[in-house]
Amino acid sequence: MNLFTIANSSFYKVALYIRLSKEDDKKGESESISNQRSILTRFCQENHLHIIAEYIDDGISGTTFQRPSFQKMLKDIENNKINMVITKDLSRLGRDYIGTGHFLEKYFPEKHVRYISLLDGIDTGIESISNDITPFKSILNDMYAKDISNKIKSVKHNKQELGLFIGRKAPFGYLLKKEFPNKLFIDTEAKPIIERIFQEACSGKSCRAIATDLTLDNIPTPSQYAMAHGNKVTKVSYAWTDSRIREILLNEVYIGNMVQGRMKKINYKSKQNIRLPKEEWKIIPNTHEAMIDQKTFFKANEMLELRKKTRIKSHDYLLKGFVYCHECGKKLNCTSKKGVYYFRCSTYVTYTKLRYCSSHFTKMEYVENSVLSKLIEIITSIDTKEKMIEITKQLLKKKQENRILSSPLEEYQQKLSSLLLEIDTMYHDKLQHILSQEDFIRIYKQKVVEKKLLQEKINHLLSLPSIPSEHESIEELIQKFYSSFVICRETLADLIQRIEIDQDKNIYLYLKFKQ
Repeated sequence: MNLFTIANSSFYKVALYIRLSKEDDKKGESESISNQRSILTRFCQENHLHIIAEYIDDGISGTTFQRPSFQKMLKDIENNKINMVITKDLSRLGRDYIGTGHFLEKYFPEKHVRYISLLDGIDTGIESISNDITPFKSILNDMYAKDISNKIKSVKHNKQELGLFIGRKAPFGYLLKKEFPNKLFIDTEAKPIIERIFQEACSGKSCRAIATDLTLDNIPTPSQYAMAHGNKVTKVSYAWTDSRIREILLNEVYIGNMVQGRMKKINYKSKQNIRLPKEEWKIIPNTHEAMIDQKTFFKANEMLELRKKTRIKSHDYLLKGFVYCHECGKKLNCTSKKGVYYFRCSTYVTYTKLRYCSSHFTKMEYVENSVLSKLIEIITSIDTKEKMIEITKQLLKKKQENRILSSPLEEYQQKLSSLLLEIDTMYHDKLQHILSQEDFIRIYKQKVVEKKLLQEKINHLLSLPSIPSEHESIEELIQKFYSSFVICRETLADLIQRIEIDQDKNIYLYLKFKQ
């Protein structure tokens, strides 16, 4: 303490700044709030300094300066209430060397504030060697923060790879238990809401229509539900939105897959997140109990896909998403004129003056009637069970090819094969002296860990119960055929590949099976 010389101590209005991050807290009493306060208070007593205020930020990282108490201290400096700031060490002030340098080299001097870091021997009120090496200490503190950030990130990534939930709150419809903080459990009270959303989507209902009906039926939104169950909510939404419905329908968590890593921070100093493309997400299959069966999930997503790129969002019609231009291949938009709906080529609408394509202006009612008549005619012409079985096999094969998710087991088996090939190649490179012994051992250890994780995932998938047999699926589809005289969008999605209309208003019907 006697390294510092404080002349005219009565002149100074002292602020004690104390900070403790979550990582510092793990070090115990040496970095605690009480320890810092004790050291700073004793120094002020020994040097007859008058403490004006104490500013404490507990559990906040030093990589940001947007800390509540730190910002309050800056306001008091601006109002001339403070002209000396004392911390236990430089890292308490901050671990970002650019920000710390700004306060030491620019802000404090301009505001005539004297800064003292006790354990580092830094005192901006005097010339000393300790002050000269301050920038290097700031860089070391910054490097420490980066190292801690990387270690935390590594632990999180490892948990994600193992299918452990690391979020702060469970997805709507699931809950966390204290004894199992990394596992999702079905919330039986919220489950009927999720089931209703998927059922209505499968029936061909739009996301907007589902959201409207849920709101009118006074079904609580996720934020309302959370608030009603005593959870903290930053913003409460009192109405369902189509974006919220879409988010639920696309989330594989409801079929038992853990979906994480959709966002990442720009870097360890920034709080801003960026959205990652789906191929970079961490999707681990079968980590918890599914709320929705895969058949329903895929069906809902198929119906969702059919609704894309259609002009009129507020109007639902039977053939939405199925109708295309025979000449240019683009989807036909739906437009209304005096209460009558028509199909119109989107290429023509966009490039009317350039005369790309033609309008294909055709009454929706005419197209619907023609398609339904043709479809019923085809269904009624199928008179043998053998032919029905052949057709349903075709449909099943097509559905399998168009599945949104690939087989997780097959994916992991392919990854394992590639990994084993990598290990063989590495060994060959070592023998050929392309890879050093040290590098080989280091990389080999990493690959062994990856191999173990993949093998565990494969074993887990192999231990799961099998999916319904092809025979059961065929029987279901046959039943659909026989009941298809009342046709809905769900049935159309099973049977129709696409519908095309040419410039002469001829209709071409392409089915998912051979007649």
